[in-house]
Amino acid sequence: MTRDFQLLPFNFQLMSLTLLIPVYNRARALQATFPSDLQSQNVAKIVLVDDGSTDNTPQVMHELQANSPIPVQIVRHETRQGQQRSRASAIAQAETEWVMFGEDDVYLGSNYIDTLLQEAQQLQADVIAGRLIDLRVPDTFSPDMLHDPVPLQPERNDIFDMPRFGADYTARPPRPIEAPYVHTIALIKRELLSESKFDPHYGGNAVREETDFYLSAAARGRKIYFSPSVVAYHLRGPIAGSGGQRIPRWQMEYWNFVNTHHLVAKHWTFLQQKYNFKGTPALWMLGFLRGRYGYVLKRVTS
Repeated sequence: MTRDFQLLPFNFQLMSLTLLIPVYNRARALQATFPSDLQSQNVAKIVLVDDGSTDNTPQVMHELQANSPIPVQIVRHETRQGQQRSRASAIAQAETEWVMFGEDDVYLGSNYIDTLLQEAQQLQADVIAGRLIDLRVPDTFSPDMLHDPVPLQPERNDIFDMPRFGADYTARPPRPIEAPYVHTIALIKRELLSESKFDPHYGGNAVREETDFYLSAAARGRKIYFSPSVVAYHLRGPIAGSGGQRIPRWQMEYWNFVNTHHLVAKHWTFLQQKYNFKGTPALWMLGFLRGRYGYVLKRVTS
């Protein structure tokens, strides 16, 4: 627990959340991460959406289903339909008060779901996510490889980088903080998914799609929180080297520009009022491009 924020005693109604996990050609990663999805008694059901996998992912999914102490529903796309369709297929199966999008290559740290549910009640949050650490692992995986190197930090004002729509999700502030957006591995009130759909306009690897959803919720007065109390691990390396939403680097940069422009134009009034964005969306994009390619060049040359 963090120093300045203490959880109050609270009795949960069990089975209050549906865990939604799109999967594509990630059999090994799913086998490694799935045990972490079974830690919470508050999960009513896990929905695995197989987006037309061509490896042994379907077989692995059925094996996990057969041995899971939590009900597992498998939805199969016969051909690959992409992230938006996979999300929609998963959402259609959820009936609980809360949902959480998992990922086939993300391992949930201890009490990730239960702690966030409790904090959401205390904070009256509509969306809440914990910390997220990228962790490179070899071809085989053991939970013993997990480590969290970030110490408790003082107050920080730079966790969310609005000029780039980025964030330092490894940050460990002393208490949960209200956020403009969070990452994928977030608890979301299911009613939000009725108020606002994930926008199918976001192409490529759908970069900015989640930010769009969260900004839409924030503009309606919904509360979004980033919590330092729990952590999830995004597994990198050979174990997750196939599948997912991978695209070539040049396509990634193209869609980063196109999707960011759509995001900014769509939410411009809110961004002006809440975050003091200046000028016009077109002028803002010029500044974004200068910052983006300066950042990319720095990464390439460092």
